[in-house]
Amino acid sequence: MKTKSIIILIFAGILLASCTHKQKEEQKAASGEDLITVTEDQFRTGSLDIGEPVKMIFEDVVRCNGSIVTEPSGSARISTPVQGLVKKINCSGGQRVYQGQELFELSGNEFIELQRDLAETASQLKRLKSEYERIKSLYEEKIGTEKDLIQAESEFKASNAKFSALKMKIRTLGLDETKIENGDFYESFSLRSPINGFISQVNVSIGQYADLQTTLAEVFDPGRFRLKLAVFEKDFGSLKENQAIRFNLLGDTGKIFSARLKSIGKNVDERTKTITCFAGIDEPNGSRFVNNAFIEAAIIIKNDTVNAVPEESVLRSEGSSYILEFVRNENSNYYLKRTKAETGRLNNGFIEVLNLPAGFKMITKGAYNIRIE
Repeated sequence: MKTKSIIILIFAGILLASCTHKQKEEQKAASGEDLITVTEDQFRTGSLDIGEPVKMIFEDVVRCNGSIVTEPSGSARISTPVQGLVKKINCSGGQRVYQGQELFELSGNEFIELQRDLAETASQLKRLKSEYERIKSLYEEKIGTEKDLIQAESEFKASNAKFSALKMKIRTLGLDETKIENGDFYESFSLRSPINGFISQVNVSIGQYADLQTTLAEVFDPGRFRLKLAVFEKDFGSLKENQAIRFNLLGDTGKIFSARLKSIGKNVDERTKTITCFAGIDEPNGSRFVNNAFIEAAIIIKNDTVNAVPEESVLRSEGSSYILEFVRNENSNYYLKRTKAETGRLNNGFIEVLNLPAGFKMITKGAYNIRIE
């Protein structure tokens, strides 16, 4: 009798457990849950992490290419105001030079003739001035004629104009015109750097003849570098002056520099379909850059703070994006739910999510290590 009672109790317990399990399954089906179960061992070996979306600044950018160039006042071409032969070269490519530093020494017949003309004109001017003053005095005393006065005045003024022009030309060479007026001529003259900077290239050699169109050398000032950007026509409407820019030298993404958009072109290049824009480099350091180096740039046209999750936490399936929502942890098991995610922009390994509420718990690492059936 006792054995029979025990059997009845066991059967009743099994029946009760079966009903309870069936009731839970029915509740689960009624609630629409489709949970994924992950054991603690699976959670640990799969290197899973639970976290929440984080607030991040996402940017909309216009990407473009360009180069590093100098401002108009930051470069100079060295040419000669008087033709001559190159006698000395005191600079070389890449050399630092300073304003007023002697770069070249030239000489030649044109230079000698210029000095001779100045000396002769100075002597002639003295004579014509004296003659003009004499005739003017006679005219005022009613002795001389007006015709003689006009002629003397005309010759004096013409000679004075020629003398002034020759003096200005001599001064551009940095020479003392008084010394030349006295017949003490220079054998050569020097060309000096008009700015501080570096020699980009030397285009002449000793003994070469340099005329007025010859560029003997070029000097640039790295402290006046700026960006020259080629922006596609379709992006023109997004540009505004003073927008922030990030850029790097072509092929070197490890070093990022900053700049500000200063001017926006108003002309489209017919061949490249781009607009030329210029940007000022923040804290330009000449030792970092070289003239005409190519760069890659991103003009930041908009930034806002959004919810974002690691890109690896987003699962892709049949054109849709999903994340694994953390539901609960009980009986040494983790219960997860696959939830559809509305995603947006990418930024440094994170992806924008548009439909997740604050405090949302999810798998942020190791989602692809979970086997979903």
